[in-house]
Amino acid sequence: MDVAAHTTAVWSLIRPQAALRCGRLLGHIDVVRPDLGFGNILLDGAEISGNLLSVRRVDSSAAPRSWPRVETSSWPLPVSDTYVRGADLVAAYQPSDDWPFSPQIYWRAGALSSVDGLLASFSLLVSVQTHLLDTWPRISVSSRLPTDETLQVTTDRGHGASCHPLHDGQELSPSTDACCILRRLTSIPVSYVEFMPASDFCVATVRGDEEVGPQVKWELFAEFLEKGVIRRARLETAFVPRAYDVELAAACCEAIERCALPLTT
Repeated sequence: MDVAAHTTAVWSLIRPQAALRCGRLLGHIDVVRPDLGFGNILLDGAEISGNLLSVRRVDSSAAPRSWPRVETSSWPLPVSDTYVRGADLVAAYQPSDDWPFSPQIYWRAGALSSVDGLLASFSLLVSVQTHLLDTWPRISVSSRLPTDETLQVTTDRGHGASCHPLHDGQELSPSTDACCILRRLTSIPVSYVEFMPASDFCVATVRGDEEVGPQVKWELFAEFLEKGVIRRARLETAFVPRAYDVELAAACCEAIERCALPLTT
């Protein structure tokens, strides 16, 4: 087991800023601006430009599955509470008149500690509740990192894993297995992998970025939300050595499918 990759996470919270040190991974989050994502990333002392897991409100007037070329950052809700619990940084948000939801966002470090060989792992859990009938909390999650290749990894139990490239404009819909997207980072021999359980998103869209290469946006919550019902979605991520990134991505997918959705209270 790689001890450094499985070191206990340490959050330092001085509201609204939170800093994380978890083995080889360091970074920062502004809980007031989850749309800015997890930034100031250092992995093994090397700076990785960009950000992870930016959480945004999707404009309800936009066509389903749309991703404008220039997407306006939007997180309209004020923070009602934020705290650290173990490996989790938690932020709760107050509903507003024009967005009547009560989201909670959980950032968890070391979430895939059961998988050997990872450089670091990180996850995001979004939990949403409303007091209204038949509403749709359209929320997207995306990461922006300098990328040489963007691939989808699929597993065939007993026959190993395979991958194929993704292209601008491509859309991925949920299937029976977790959806796995692998990005080979520019300048360093490291890959970044994202995994989303099939039940937690309605579409993943690939869009080209002239500066950093193809990026992926996940749109959460495929169905309307009933009054009083809590809906959750999780996105797992990992940094892995490029030399055997496909094999490690497949191992993470198998681990995710064995794990129950973490409880939130």
